[in-house]
Amino acid sequence: MRLFQFYRQESFLHRVNPTIKLLGVLVILVSVVPAFDPYTPLIFFLSALLLMCWLGRLPLPYILRSLLPFWGVALGFVIANALFYNVALAESPTILARLGPLLITREGIRAGVSLGLRALALVSYSMMFVTTTDPTDFVLSLIQQAHLSYRFGYGVLVSYRFMPMLQSEYDIIRAAHKVRGVGERRGWRNALRQLRRYAVPLLASAIRKSERVALAMDSKAFGTAPTRTYYRHLRVRRSDWLWLGGMVAFVVGTLLVLARLGLLQGYGIVPE
Repeated sequence: MRLFQFYRQESFLHRVNPTIKLLGVLVILVSVVPAFDPYTPLIFFLSALLLMCWLGRLPLPYILRSLLPFWGVALGFVIANALFYNVALAESPTILARLGPLLITREGIRAGVSLGLRALALVSYSMMFVTTTDPTDFVLSLIQQAHLSYRFGYGVLVSYRFMPMLQSEYDIIRAAHKVRGVGERRGWRNALRQLRRYAVPLLASAIRKSERVALAMDSKAFGTAPTRTYYRHLRVRRSDWLWLGGMVAFVVGTLLVLARLGLLQGYGIVPE
């Protein structure tokens, strides 16, 4: 399964203007980073799952499978902080266990859980944006709404489109090697040989495709005019502003409630 690819579906999130959607996601991401308690990233992580299932109409098993590699990353944060947390940062650390010179403290586990949930929250909202945003619409929105130079925008779009093409080329090369009896063997030496066998034809294919794109752009005089016309024009609708306002209200409301309950840590706030 390829991670974080566009999931074509009919939903509210798929119809939100990509630039406005990106602003809403950035509001969340900027709000998660300064939060040092485990409650804030947990709420944002669960809200991302809810938004993808409810407003994005993405299957929950698909979401969980896509996030599977990052569960290991989150667990790694918990284990690393539990074993190597600097107890000098806590006024009165609560020691739960000893492993030789290492101390497992409640504060270390709490810090690890906070970091792990923060990583999951950041990844889940990034996934929400990527899986519900058509790459072509995203570039068009950046050009038309964010006033990005169409020369740069087209280059970004071409680069993005090259990735699945190279993946297909890689699959074809692997199949061709297997047909000719050149199988994949275990071991780091064989892995290096396979990398060389795959890298050379992949590089040659990428160069051929880039030359064709460059010739097509030159033949159509791409970049000579300061502006250009578009077949499709994306608009910012009232529902898009409602989405952005809802995200801002959700962030502000969540932080205020957690601060009132004494659970918010970060932003210069320490719970009593």
